[in-house]
Parts: sequence; structure tokens; C-alpha cells
Amino acid sequence: MKQLQSLFTTLFLIGATSIVSCNDDAKKVESQPVAASPLSPLEGSWELISQDGKTTQFKMFHDGFFSLIMQDSLGKWTISGAGKFSLDGNVYKETFRYCSIPDYVGATDWQEYELKGDTLYFKGFTKVIYADGSDKTAQHSKFEEKRVKAK
Repeated sequence: MKQLQSLFTTLFLIGATSIVSCNDDAKKVESQPVAASPLSPLEGSWELISQDGKTTQFKMFHDGFFSLIMQDSLGKWTISGAGKFSLDGNVYKETFRYCSIPDYVGATDWQEYELKGDTLYFKGFTKVIYADGSDKTAQHSKFEEKRVKAK
């Protein structure tokens, strides 16, 4: 009986030591600062404002992902899409993963951008390539737009 009690005591001490040791390691990991991923300067929500002051597009950027919804001239929300984006200097590149226009799924376009405070300017399209690899740049209208931070 004494041997059994001694065995249980030994196992208890080993288990308790392991638990305390693991908890200390977990606390050390938790207490170490985690490096934040660098945020894009575009991070946030933006509204495209038309000449007459109406919002015609709402676009959000978060952690390399964009999503958008657009209105037609009558104010009806018509087009939506989302996907990944990247920045290289003043070049913005987006690739649609989802879109209410099926031909745009997998398409990539390049635009120039400039950020001035809470105002974002885009000029495009520099290049448009569809998912099948075809260059559709000539079929897309050139544009210049001004976005403001959504508040």
C-alpha cells in the first residue's frame, strides 16, 4: 500500500510540475509582443463621390482584400465584387475573386493611385487582364476618380 501511495505521490508531483511549467511557457509566449502586420495606406472604407455629390461606389480595403458595391445613375445598387489587392509604389493592382459580373471573376486590373490625407485618387485602367489571359485594356474606359474616407 505504501508503494502505491508513493507511486501516486510521484505521479502527482510530475503532473503538477508539467502543468506549472506549461503554464509558465504559455505566459511567456502571451507576454511577448506580436509584430503587427503593416497596414496598407488604403486600409479602411472609402466612398466614390460623383460630380453631383452623390455616393456612387462604396469600397473597403482590409489586410490585402477589397470589396465594393456600385450604384447606377438612378441610385440602384447594381455591381458588387471582392478580391485581393496589392500596392507597388503608386500602382494599385486588384484581382476579383467574386463579382456580380461573371466575366470579371479572375480578372486583374492595374490603376495608378495617390493618397492625400483622407482623399484617395485613382486613375485607370493602366492594364486589364481577364482570367483567360486575354488583354482587355482597350475595352475598358479610362477614368479618374476621387474617393473620401467614409465616416
